[in-house]
Amino acid sequence: MLNINDVIKVSKDIQENIKEGDVGTIVHIFGMTPPVYEIEFSDDQGRTIETVPLKEEDMSLYWVASTETYIE
Repeated sequence: MLNINDVIKVSKDIQENIKEGDVGTIVHIFGMTPPVYEIEFSDDQGRTIETVPLKEEDMSLYWVASTETYIE
């Protein structure tokens, strides 16, 4: 299960400025079945580039916020 503040890695190109392998942070979980996750993508300075809703199949878990651990 994915949670707020977990970091994900995009598994395919989403749009021109969000490509496969980019990482983003879950900032909201919509109460749908299956859930849709609002992902915030930021630049190196921490400024938001884009916020995009994604389904779980479009991403993989990269970092778990609750345990502060990376997923290999």
